[in-house]
Amino acid sequence: MHFGKFEALLLSGAAAVALFVSPAMADDTATSGADWQGFYLGLALGGAHSAAKPDTGVVYNGYFFTDASGSDREQVNPVLQRRLDGLDVTGSVLAGYDFQSGNITYGLEGDLTFMGFSQTESFGPANYDNNPGATFTTSTTVESDFLLSLRPRLGYVTGPFQFYISAGPSVSRFKMTHEYSDTASGKSITFSDSKTALGVSSSVGVGYMLSDGWVLRSDYVFSYYPDIAGGSSELNGDGKTDFTYGSDFQSHNLRLALIKRF
Repeated sequence: MHFGKFEALLLSGAAAVALFVSPAMADDTATSGADWQGFYLGLALGGAHSAAKPDTGVVYNGYFFTDASGSDREQVNPVLQRRLDGLDVTGSVLAGYDFQSGNITYGLEGDLTFMGFSQTESFGPANYDNNPGATFTTSTTVESDFLLSLRPRLGYVTGPFQFYISAGPSVSRFKMTHEYSDTASGKSITFSDSKTALGVSSSVGVGYMLSDGWVLRSDYVFSYYPDIAGGSSELNGDGKTDFTYGSDFQSHNLRLALIKRF
């Protein structure tokens, strides 16, 4: 997996929290200054940068061109595999329970996030390099409406602040649609696959205890799904597979939440 600047931010934040947590674990006499134990509910509003990276590919089967100087695969695959990314407003419902021992908190949190991701990447008509008299056109769309996660949490409390990290399984529903046509065959295809996908979700955040159990919290949530679509299709009607499909998906969500502890 490639780690970019957002993943680096997550790891840096986790390391920072670990620096707070480690001394507290060695000092059982420390006091937190606030009671963080118990059940809580919350709402969060945020913004997410999300992306799908298709690995859709052309299959050599006698239809697409291959020769010593190049191939249709070398031309078409980079187009089919373009990243689909975008920014979306997110809304989340949070529920969890924390236990507290001195300055250390640990617990479990459920997170349902609505995001409305829908991105399309289109290309063409463009001439084939190996058959300049023919053109192809392609379009890929990936959609998802929600992310549902369950994450164990580990935190450190000092005064009115709680610093924490969490990680756990996540599930979502994705739909991929691919359309392709060319003038060489005079045909077109539309492939569609909907899939409930499993992934992982992790977060780092900080909460501030206001009063009467109300908490203002800011966090960063990274979610990754390695396999959100799959299948194959054929273009020219000869019964042989012309395309195979797959994609991963990741989301980087920055949020502000208002939480009530009971």
